[in-house]
Amino acid sequence: MAPPAITCAENIALLSLLHRVPVPPSLNPISNLSVRHERYDLSFERERSLASVLAFLSSISDNPDHITAVCVEEDHETMSLNVLLAINKAQQNDNSQIQEEMKQGFERIFAGLAQVSDDGNPGVEDRVFVMIITMCSARILCRLRLAANSRKISKQPFTAVLKEAVLSLGYLEHTESSTVASRFVEKAREVMRLIDSWTKYQTLTRLGELVEGVYHLRQVGDLQAVLNTISNRVMDPHSTKSLLNIVRKVARYREAARFLYRTAKRFTLVRQMKTVLINLPLEAFHKSAVHQYDSRLSLKISQIHTPNGQAWHLENICRLLKTDIVEASDSFVQQTRRTSKKGKIHAEIQLLFHFETRISKLLPRVVCSSKDACFLCNAFILMHGKMYTPRYHGRLYPAWRLPEFIRVDLQSSFNQILEDHIRNSLVTLISRRQKTVYPDPNESTLLTLPVSTSTVRSIAKPEPDIEDGDEMIQPLPTNQMVKDSNNMTLDPRPSPKLSDHLISNEPSAESSFANVEKEVEAQLSNSSLSQLAFSILSTEELLSDVVFDNDWGLVQGQMISKSVRSNGTSSLYNAGPLEIQIGYPTGPSLTTHERGSKELLFNIEWLTTDEGERLRGQQAVSIIDAESLEGETVYPLDDLNCLYIAARKSILRITFLDPRIPQLSKD
Repeated sequence: MAPPAITCAENIALLSLLHRVPVPPSLNPISNLSVRHERYDLSFERERSLASVLAFLSSISDNPDHITAVCVEEDHETMSLNVLLAINKAQQNDNSQIQEEMKQGFERIFAGLAQVSDDGNPGVEDRVFVMIITMCSARILCRLRLAANSRKISKQPFTAVLKEAVLSLGYLEHTESSTVASRFVEKAREVMRLIDSWTKYQTLTRLGELVEGVYHLRQVGDLQAVLNTISNRVMDPHSTKSLLNIVRKVARYREAARFLYRTAKRFTLVRQMKTVLINLPLEAFHKSAVHQYDSRLSLKISQIHTPNGQAWHLENICRLLKTDIVEASDSFVQQTRRTSKKGKIHAEIQLLFHFETRISKLLPRVVCSSKDACFLCNAFILMHGKMYTPRYHGRLYPAWRLPEFIRVDLQSSFNQILEDHIRNSLVTLISRRQKTVYPDPNESTLLTLPVSTSTVRSIAKPEPDIEDGDEMIQPLPTNQMVKDSNNMTLDPRPSPKLSDHLISNEPSAESSFANVEKEVEAQLSNSSLSQLAFSILSTEELLSDVVFDNDWGLVQGQMISKSVRSNGTSSLYNAGPLEIQIGYPTGPSLTTHERGSKELLFNIEWLTTDEGERLRGQQAVSIIDAESLEGETVYPLDDLNCLYIAARKSILRITFLDPRIPQLSKD
């Protein structure tokens, strides 16, 4: 009998035959376990935002081999915060140099935050920003398309995209959108000038000024609403999405400095942060001798028990996968060997296993990666049950493995989860008579940070996802936002519109950044700077502080996680022409003693137009036409417990979740 590590490699190899993307991207629901807050100084929401920001900053390289993960651990004995940093590794010494570079960069940032006082010192925020630019300059240049990316993919220069947008907005001069459009044109021209300035004299000072300029462009108003007025015939829609994504991602570096400064001002722990590099012991990277075991596809298939006790027919399975037995068998054996010999231990898994071998008085609650969790990482994190990761992209990476010294019970439980998924996939394959294919996902998202009434323009609606290749901005679900206190505030209703907060008297980006950099270089920690383009927070209020109506106006591209109690009904969800309400009737025959069986958990998402078009083009996906429904009709869920409902061009995806995972949010 093969050891559990070989069995795991075989399961991964078989899953990769069945799916490139086993599940579509999704948010993870927040469980009671995740949001435990006894004795923690930081709220769950604050810890999640902090881990997310630090994970974003840790991405100092666009090399796909340099994927990182971060979690933060409160240490009340020293009144400090440990920032644990891991990076994907196949061998113990892999990526050690870049990991050390990350540590040095973070230590400079944390040294700046150590100067924060309760009364506040705006100059500290600016110095932290300088340190962020210093640490992340290479990544920023890639995002701005001012440096070649590691994949050598040619992309339209950012200046060209900006210029195209400026020219395309010329016709809006006398329309209702002229105010925001003219501000956009003004700030976009300033950014183009700053790009030209950096090109002529490539220094960190000018790069910081450029990031400031992009941040000011980000602040002009609803960028997406303005750019959506541009006809697709005038500007390619992909260029529009790329522009929005670049602006938001680059502006995040300025936003990160502000968030870290304000968090340090409120929590003394954050003024004493220190970086801890995670390096698992050598035995974790030991490879099992796969050649000693007989890995055969036919044998593996026979080990997956069928629901009805009948045998699987390998020939039929291969035919439905549009391959033959010989090709599938060779692929299975080769992938099993590659996984066993060259598999990487992903950064999130390293963090989990660090705490398997070390006792923590206050275990971190959140682990965030520089990209969303992959299918296998997310599956293991859910099974492990001690930490929360916000989102997963659903792609399966076959060259994935667990540490060799994993507890046998964890390895066996995970193998069982993979085999259950294989079984469900085979059942679906045979019932549908074709392979289920999901689109290649966007793998990188950016959570919305907590905002303040003194700087927010409008929070009438969360910003929709903006996709660019594998990059995407992901709004934080309003139903999962909480207060910074020991009491949770979870409200399922949308945010109201606040009065616009307009920024005036903005100094130039180059003058503000240059002054701060000179101050940092001179180490004049007590000197003050002129105010930058934005006001300093006097109060900090999260979006969850407000009370709303009961109906949900869904935002296209945003997923929310909800629940409904047995014999109850959900809120009414509106998505264009669609209105839907979910009921959960239960009778004696339907109830069980299983934990969480008295409520139905689900994600609901109004798909973007592009995703809807891709979905309609997939024959393997069944979409219910709501406008053709008459009376009561029963529809089966797919193997992922998903249901797709459409009306005209609007499509809703409803995913029903594992009832054993409790939700705090109730309708």
